[in-house]
Amino acid sequence: MKKEKMNKISLLESKIKAVIFDMDGTIIDTEHVWQKVIYDFLAKRGITELTEDQKVILKNTAGGGLPQAASFFKQSFNFQEPLEELIEEKVKMSVEYMQKYPINFINGFENFHNILKKSRIPTSVGTNASIPTLELLSQKLDFKKFFGSNIYSMEHVGRKAKPDPAVFLHAAEKLNVKPEECLVFEDSISGFSAAKKAGMTLVAIKNNQNKDILYHADFAIDDYTQADEILKKVSKK
Repeated sequence: MKKEKMNKISLLESKIKAVIFDMDGTIIDTEHVWQKVIYDFLAKRGITELTEDQKVILKNTAGGGLPQAASFFKQSFNFQEPLEELIEEKVKMSVEYMQKYPINFINGFENFHNILKKSRIPTSVGTNASIPTLELLSQKLDFKKFFGSNIYSMEHVGRKAKPDPAVFLHAAEKLNVKPEECLVFEDSISGFSAAKKAGMTLVAIKNNQNKDILYHADFAIDDYTQADEILKKVSKK
């Protein structure tokens, strides 16, 4: 190994002890699937159009997890079913749709993760997804190849969904690192808030939903082809 490469790895290890990734919209492109889940869920109840206010609220709940989305639906549309029934139905639909439709990694993720692996920087997933959805996607995309057993849902921390930092702090604890030694990749406002509350460095994955709130992040990238440059910047801090 060249001396320059060795220096790079040593520098990274001295500044970054672990990297934690959100899942949906951060390492995998699932927006098309979640949109279909949401609109089919509403269509089953005769709702085919949303008001502008409802669209804004729905946008702001992105990344907040199934309980938050189900609560939004119940309150906004006055659904009579108990909240737990709505959550259960959305979990069932999400598992069915995630299994049915093609899902790909965000551009450059696999190569970037290989850089982290070669640099001996451990990684984890911390997501608001339900355990059934997480387990399905883990099998479908072979997450264990990347993260081993370090794959955590908000259900692992008592359903404390982002913006609560619990799942990120849990991931850091399992990786045996301090929160301030973690770099987090996220795409949602709830995830941004969770990462900052946890005291972690935040890298935003840009999308149409978060383009107006990127100021919350320490860095922002279009995809993982730019992520190696973030490692270099963080290492100089």
